[in-house]
Amino acid sequence: MSLRLALVAIVGAATLSGCMRFTADLRLEPDNTVNGTYVVAVENGTGDTLGVSDAEASQNLYDDSGLSSQLAHSMQRVYKDDGYTGLQVEFRGEDIARFAPTDDRFGIVREDDEFVVSGPSSDVSEDDAESLKGADLRVSIEFPGPVSESNGTVDGTTVTWNLVGGPEVLTARGSAVPSSSPLGAILMTVLVLGSSAAVLRSRSLAAHGPRRKPPASRRTAGPTRAASKPNPPRRPAAASAPRQPRPAPPHR
Repeated sequence: MSLRLALVAIVGAATLSGCMRFTADLRLEPDNTVNGTYVVAVENGTGDTLGVSDAEASQNLYDDSGLSSQLAHSMQRVYKDDGYTGLQVEFRGEDIARFAPTDDRFGIVREDDEFVVSGPSSDVSEDDAESLKGADLRVSIEFPGPVSESNGTVDGTTVTWNLVGGPEVLTARGSAVPSSSPLGAILMTVLVLGSSAAVLRSRSLAAHGPRRKPPASRRTAGPTRAASKPNPPRRPAAASAPRQPRPAPPHR
């Protein structure tokens, strides 16, 4: 990973010594990809001494570094902050194979469940490094999990190195597996809830005993209406005989 652009390009132009900012913030992902941001900028007014703008001076440094050819997909934007002007390069999902170390520059590889950083921080001579003491050159790498070894400054799962006056060889080793994941939290929640339910049921049984079903003879399906007796058949009334006329009394 050619992160030595400043240490090489600046030395070639004495007017830039101590007037440059280069930062690399990388985040390693468990799927062996790298997300990150590069900042390449010069102190405001530096470009005037070279007959170009500060933005052009920064772009030239970035192009000379070889970093642009290393990335498959990247996006650039203008960088202006803290008295520096230049460019900010953002990239996502880059294959970690593009960041492998070489004989003259450090890089990153994966070994089983760990990411390993190793290799020279730069190939700049000691005399040249002396002239760069005022430059702002920094590399920061965030691991998915805990850092087990490093010669940089560790903050959580992130290791940071100052390339000016820092170690000649960068070393770090960190977990490629996140220390926690949403799936683990979900499984833990299920286990806790299941255990709590079992404890509550055990306490309920101990206090009240097992619940028994009532005997079949005592179980009713609900209130029932008493069966009504059918009304006896109504006897038809006897037919009355026709009324006979009373006989007339005999004549005397």
